[in-house]
Amino acid sequence: MTRSSPLKSELLSSPDRGNHLSFLFEERNTELSHRDALAAAQAEHQRVRDAALRVYELHELREEHQRILDQGRREEERLKAEARVAEEVKRLQILKAKTIPKPAPPPPPQPAPAAPKPVERVQPPGAVAKPPETTTPDTTAPKSSEVKAQLFAATPVANGFPSAPPKPASNNAFPPTATPAAPFGLAAPKPAAAVVQKPKPVQAQTQPAPPSNTTIDRYRQIHQELKTLRKNLTAQSKVPGSPLKGKMGTFRREIRVAIGQLTGGKGANVQPVGHPRRSMLPCCVADGLQTNKIMSILRESLEGKVPSPPIDVSTFVLEPRQPAEGALFNDATMPALFVYLVNICAKGIISQFINEAGANPKAADPIGVFAAQIFSHKDFQWRGQSLIDILLAKYRVACPVLFGFRGNDKTERGRQAIGWRKDGPTWITEQNHNDRMAGLGAGFASISLRDFSKSSKVNPYPPTNYWKAFAGIVNSPANETSNTQYVVLRTMIDGHEQRFLNFFGNAAAAALRMALVEFPRKAPPNASAAGSLLALAEVLKSESGLVFT
Repeated sequence: MTRSSPLKSELLSSPDRGNHLSFLFEERNTELSHRDALAAAQAEHQRVRDAALRVYELHELREEHQRILDQGRREEERLKAEARVAEEVKRLQILKAKTIPKPAPPPPPQPAPAAPKPVERVQPPGAVAKPPETTTPDTTAPKSSEVKAQLFAATPVANGFPSAPPKPASNNAFPPTATPAAPFGLAAPKPAAAVVQKPKPVQAQTQPAPPSNTTIDRYRQIHQELKTLRKNLTAQSKVPGSPLKGKMGTFRREIRVAIGQLTGGKGANVQPVGHPRRSMLPCCVADGLQTNKIMSILRESLEGKVPSPPIDVSTFVLEPRQPAEGALFNDATMPALFVYLVNICAKGIISQFINEAGANPKAADPIGVFAAQIFSHKDFQWRGQSLIDILLAKYRVACPVLFGFRGNDKTERGRQAIGWRKDGPTWITEQNHNDRMAGLGAGFASISLRDFSKSSKVNPYPPTNYWKAFAGIVNSPANETSNTQYVVLRTMIDGHEQRFLNFFGNAAAAALRMALVEFPRKAPPNASAAGSLLALAEVLKSESGLVFT
């Protein structure tokens, strides 16, 4: 029939009918209705899935494009860096190819003409004879720069300690008879004689001599001999049946652990070993336990409880020695194990200075006390003198600036000269180097500024060595200074200034002024560590009342 309404079955099977219509029909829960709903859900799911796949593929393309861009940028940076390196290498080769002609040496100075012989007047009998006047030629008048360099005359020292306060300086160019050597290595002029018979030509004042190459080379030789000793004893300890097998390694570990546990305190070496409640002891007692433990190990090696071959001790000291009266060991040899263990002690002391005193200079003092106890003990001396040269040989290699060495810390050769260490093929960072040097500077002061005035023992390293190291740094020319010197000098002073003043009095005050005021002022503009010396001067002014004007 035309234009008739559709059948009810056709209406139910139509996919375009709305949900509200199907809800009204009775056949809404039929299988056909559910199939239609499932087909619609599957179609929607497929549409969403296809859209998600398109978005994912687009994201992957963008990520790949970004990776390609990043890789290209890295390659460009690498090429630029290689170009810069090639340019620097080329510039370095050009600089190495250049040579600067050395100037001709100046002509030798002409000797000053001899002064005419004074005419002696004959006095009549009975006249009172006047004391002869000492005439000084004009050439003897010191220049202002020389007077400034000489500072004050040092306080008279007896056995490394000041015996009397210094007298005020006079206008005379020559100091009084009791004045010892002038500070900073300058030789003090001899006192004037009462009667001048024939004046001699006056020679120009010379600069302080640099450290003796023989002495410095000797320290390096000692360091190499210690390496050889360690290598030989290690090889012997590995031989089956050797008495050193096992014992040598045990001693080494016990000494290292004991030195690592030093914390602070004085007079601790009188405490008994093996205290039952060591963890509750104060620091000074704990340090005494560790010191006594190390001393007992050293005595075992000396008494032959662990046999070892004898070795010539003169190989490990700076200067030859003769047998001394009353010395426990006057023979030419001592047990090799003992020398090896002293070397282990020295190595542990250096390591503790570097690891502990770099950040906290006060931590160097208990280690310095331990070093003084070990090297001043008569049981561990050879021919009446200590074996501290073993420790100094290691100090010479670790911190050469304390022995007068200088170098530019921006160059390869300069870094080698001042003890800048390498970590594999590369140099350690500047911060690590400064921490090492700071610890070694504080440790050197803690060893060389020990007061033995109330002790029956002999100071193994008297304060004059501190003065020499101090002067070797402060007297450096302005064009030869380095940040390493400023760092070492600061920690040599910080916390030790009062001991320095106690030993040398006014001379120490003048030296501190030169180190904390004048020395950093002549530093180059790029010397970042020089400002720490000026800052230390302000700290001492506010905390200790020391004014350096």
